[in-house]
Amino acid sequence: MQGYQKLDLADVSENKEPVRVDFSSEYSENFPKLLKALGVSLVVTSYHSHSVMLIRSKDGKLNCGVKKFIRPMGVTVSKDRLTISTAYRVLDFKASPQSYESVQQGSLDDLTAMSKKLQDKERDNDAFLTMRKEQIAAIKQSDVLYTERASLSTGMINTHDIAWGDEGLWVVNTSFSCLATLSPEYGFKARWKPPFISELTPDDKCHLNGMAMLNGAPRYVTTFNMTDKKDSWREELNGTLIDVKTNEFLLTGLCAPHSPKCHDGAVYLCDSGRGQIIRFDPLENTKHVICTLPGFTRGLIVFGDLIIVGTSRIRRSDAVQKYPLAEQIQPDETQCGIWVLNKHNGEIISNIIFSGDVEQLYDIAVLPESTYPELMSADDAVSAHLFEFSKELVNEKI
Repeated sequence: MQGYQKLDLADVSENKEPVRVDFSSEYSENFPKLLKALGVSLVVTSYHSHSVMLIRSKDGKLNCGVKKFIRPMGVTVSKDRLTISTAYRVLDFKASPQSYESVQQGSLDDLTAMSKKLQDKERDNDAFLTMRKEQIAAIKQSDVLYTERASLSTGMINTHDIAWGDEGLWVVNTSFSCLATLSPEYGFKARWKPPFISELTPDDKCHLNGMAMLNGAPRYVTTFNMTDKKDSWREELNGTLIDVKTNEFLLTGLCAPHSPKCHDGAVYLCDSGRGQIIRFDPLENTKHVICTLPGFTRGLIVFGDLIIVGTSRIRRSDAVQKYPLAEQIQPDETQCGIWVLNKHNGEIISNIIFSGDVEQLYDIAVLPESTYPELMSADDAVSAHLFEFSKELVNEKI
């Protein structure tokens, strides 16, 4: 392991109140070099901290940009799209080249006249104007700007993993123990439930949480147990990996599994309560433990020959005492962090360890072709002055 450096924090929260969470952390010095060499950055959700973190590199250093949302969980990305689930909404962000260029060219530097024209008197106080200037400065430092283009209200269905597929956006609806698709017409449309679930009720029966996509559709899911009873997972842990296509139980006896991902014919997942990363071969029906980390493993992405995974601290509670990890290491000694591993042998290549208030991470995604992205939500101070539109005009009778 190489030497450690402190992580630089860039607070660009949309809230008027300052961030009160201590995001202090240290990282191995090769982490920013690795991101720079790969030409990527990371998006990390922390529901405990109500934050989405952008882990990015600049001038040989690592930077953490923080955006505040209510209980962010699942995240999915593509080249020009970033989608995040929160407590009761799903937010869709798109790369915004027009808005980015307008900021870079300085057209938003003086917004006083425009603000008066829009009669935005309630928001144009000193704190708001200062925040807007800071956000413009933050965009100028970035290489890609993502702005909020749409949001969908789902209700508090305890959304966990999310992913875009051939039929739109798929979500793990943990409250109703099912997989669902989303559309503007419904809060959700139930599409699949585990074979042992008798009916759709908001009882979080088995803590269905993880979803692995294959060929544009969900193929594998993880649950905490196989019981058709309200909150049964809090009393009994017998985690599973299930084949959605066949309803077959491929693995049982897992401890609080999360974050399955398909890659090169295998399924990678977290056996979280044991702190393990597992590789499962569906054809050979074999399971291999790649490594064990000092924390509750959750949030996993396979990127080429690398595995990027998060760990969270475990807490002293009745449920935690059932975790084998709690028998191997004291809860106070577990670590919240992000780990870059060799996919083949589990060797630790680089990591970030959060030493402040951040204790729980849920999901991690790679943002491609951007080493210093910026994210602006609809509630941000500068958002009213960012425009994306089609320049094609069709002159025809209406």
